Amino acid sequence: MRNIKKTVFYIILVLITIGLIFFIYYFSDKIFKILAPFFMGIFLAYVIYPLVIRFERRGIKRSYAILIIYTFTALCLAIFLIFIAPHVVSNAKELFNTLPDIASRYREIFNSYISKIKSSKWPPEVKNVIFGELNAGTGAIQKYATQAMKKSLVVLASSIGILLNLVLSMIIAYYILKDIEGIKKSTLMLAPKKLRNDLINVGRELNAIITNFIRGQLTTATIVGLLETVGLYLVHVKYPFILGVVGGVANIIPYFGPVLGAIPAVSLALLQSPVKALLAALVFIIVQQIDNAFISPKIIEGKLGLHPITTIIAVLVGGEFFGIMGMLLGVPVTAMIKILLKRAVDMLV
Repeated sequence: MRNIKKTVFYIILVLITIGLIFFIYYFSDKIFKILAPFFMGIFLAYVIYPLVIRFERRGIKRSYAILIIYTFTALCLAIFLIFIAPHVVSNAKELFNTLPDIASRYREIFNSYISKIKSSKWPPEVKNVIFGELNAGTGAIQKYATQAMKKSLVVLASSIGILLNLVLSMIIAYYILKDIEGIKKSTLMLAPKKLRNDLINVGRELNAIITNFIRGQLTTATIVGLLETVGLYLVHVKYPFILGVVGGVANIIPYFGPVLGAIPAVSLALLQSPVKALLAALVFIIVQQIDNAFISPKIIEGKLGLHPITTIIAVLVGGEFFGIMGMLLGVPVTAMIKILLKRAVDMLV
């Protein structure tokens, strides 16, 4: 009788899981809109939690500590908006206004190479292959550029919604940090007693992965972005502020990120001169070496426990199915899945 109950329970559990997967798949957009402030709130909680603990150790009540951190953050944001943001916005506007000229100049360069290939003595078969690959490449670039422009316009149009989500996320983060112990206990109460110790251990491992990824990668990206901005400014490459921001954000993506972040800077510097392009490339190479040798080893103390091949596959799969966001989150999600599978196998054996 007990075996029958277990079988029925597992069947019901599998059916509920399948139903949830289909529900999430068909209503993913609406679910994301609803849960976006909660995800942002969890993200903020992870970022400021160490500061809250430090304030608590000095005898400051947790709720007051959170409010102090929020106030300090608001002041830093105000300073950024007053002194730094205008330069970034100015760079972005100037770059946006010159995009047609940039595209026209690269079109001229592209056409000149096409003319040289056509007038060359290469075999027709080789020329056909080259033209086919060039057409495919330019088509892909145009497609991605169009999609990026559309997404940028959507983000600008929904800026009020983003601001509201940010305010909601700060409120959610406040209550998460304030009542974190109660949330942990309430969550554990939902699980059978015999599984609670295992769930605590799994939770700690998952928490370590999320913590290392969010705090480590954010700090590293900020430092790398600043170094690249300063480097591009010193070698007199145009739009250093916006290109440095792009380089810093791209650096979050393992292996491919530094290359993706360098492409816009080198491409724009090439229009100034080949020497500028070389200097821009050197800036990114030097910063990346500094990151690999000093920044990442010091800041990201805990590793995600993935083999380099697994990391590359995670980035590729995430990018193929979920775009840039998939590339950013593919590695930590894979590390979390690995831990869950390992624990599940340990419990079954």
